[in-house]
Amino acid sequence: RGSEIVTAIQSRQEVLVWTDQALYGLQYLGAPDAWGAQLLGDNISILSPNSAIYVSGVAYWMGTDKFYRYDGNVLPLNCDLRRYIFDDINLAQKDQIFVGLNERFNEIWWFYCSSDSTTTDRYVVYNHVEGVWTYGNMARSAWVESKIRANPIAATFNNKLVYHEIGY
Repeated sequence: RGSEIVTAIQSRQEVLVWTDQALYGLQYLGAPDAWGAQLLGDNISILSPNSAIYVSGVAYWMGTDKFYRYDGNVLPLNCDLRRYIFDDINLAQKDQIFVGLNERFNEIWWFYCSSDSTTTDRYVVYNHVEGVWTYGNMARSAWVESKIRANPIAATFNNKLVYHEIGY
């Protein structure tokens, strides 16, 4: 279902594939190259190829008007900030949306363009352990969770690398 594949990420036992309207699970069935596809969720959305992440056995992603999770079932996340986020997002710049992980604090960060911006200038954070949301203004162009450092590294628009929680 859907007219295009938007993105895919590796989960523990399958490859999760999002179309513009559904979520599929692909599992390897055996030789020589046999894969099986199973519809996991229908009538859903995903905003960008970089807006999905797999954390602690659960996939999280940003849809066109809500956030979702998949842990065996596709469910919308309860988000008190939903209207604030989706009423002030520049959908013409949706391909710039990206997600990052700050594993040390159990945080999933989505960066997006506010309605009057053409660069990512806002963020929304979900603590996936406590179920708490927060938001703010911060311009970032890239993010990587570091397994060898205590904090993630992000890039700013003025060519700086930032160790989050520490500084430049």
